[in-house]
Amino acid sequence: MMDKMKKLATKSIKLLYKRKNKIGKLPQSILQQESQDKIQGKIEIFKFNNQEYQITTITDFQNLQKFEEELRKITDQHNYIINIDTNSNNSIPQIIKKYLLNFDDFIIEDLINVDQRIKYETRKELFFIVVKTPVEYDMKKIQESEVPKIYEQFSIILYKNLIIIFQEGIQGDILDPLRKNINHIKHNNIDFFVYYLLDLAVDRYLALIEDVEDYLKELERKIFNRENIEIETIYFIRTNMGVIKRDFLNFLEVVKGLKVSLFKEDMKYYIQDLLDHIYKTIELVDNLNDFISYLLETYISILNVRFNESVRILTVINTIFVPAIFIASIYGMNFENMPELKWKYGYFFTLFIIFSAIISALLYFKHKKYI
Repeated sequence: MMDKMKKLATKSIKLLYKRKNKIGKLPQSILQQESQDKIQGKIEIFKFNNQEYQITTITDFQNLQKFEEELRKITDQHNYIINIDTNSNNSIPQIIKKYLLNFDDFIIEDLINVDQRIKYETRKELFFIVVKTPVEYDMKKIQESEVPKIYEQFSIILYKNLIIIFQEGIQGDILDPLRKNINHIKHNNIDFFVYYLLDLAVDRYLALIEDVEDYLKELERKIFNRENIEIETIYFIRTNMGVIKRDFLNFLEVVKGLKVSLFKEDMKYYIQDLLDHIYKTIELVDNLNDFISYLLETYISILNVRFNESVRILTVINTIFVPAIFIASIYGMNFENMPELKWKYGYFFTLFIIFSAIISALLYFKHKKYI
């Protein structure tokens, strides 16, 4: 149980990663250090306009020449989404910076350090957005060891007709709905796809919260049926509710800022719907926090009731046998002037008194409904 609790706590509260190794270092030195990591994952390039779309996938990270060639083909005639789903290596951002888009090292550092807060920044016509999204929203799978993290950093760079997405390269992919629906939404403007990605992240949070709610209701049923539950799971969920609320307060700030600085008038209903989802998520988290507190109080109350029942049973047993112990202790002293010791029926008479006292006590407690 302690091992499981430790794993759950690590998943939920590990908010920073290797920050001790970065003390006093400038972004350039950090990038040089990180560039030695082995690259794993995939790159996808979505090329689309009103009439057509095309998806190119690159998995060979030993030779990124094909990726460089695809970058050189980018024109103003199409919109592009470049999905980079790798293990946080700065080689690919450096290639993008060289062939496509010149952004500063601070953005690259934020892409590599996957412990950023949800935020957005602007560099003239460039928008840099950092969000979080659940890797998995099935509570049973989250508690298993094969899910290494709960939340994945999901970074977006928007520049004119281009969106560049950076994921962490871990199992789970937020872009599956985009692949399925690209043919139906390819006619939209590029800022619509930023909204679409943000909405996907929020929807995954809502799916996680829905599963958490179902899980808590199942725990409530077990508590009232007096079944054994794992109390560390409740604390694990409460910790993550705090993380989600913190993220969504930042998310709200980001969407409100983008509503003014990025999204056009024709997107206002989409953005309002996204804001409604964010407000709904914050309200649900508050409700679930209250529900978790209620479950903890109920569970502790039931534990106290069980303890009191045990104490009551022990008290009744002790009270029943007190007369027998008292009588036995008297006759156990073996004084010479105790006439019952030499009486022929003294032993049976004593047993009769003892059993009579026990039966009388049992009848009394049963009448009072203590047993």
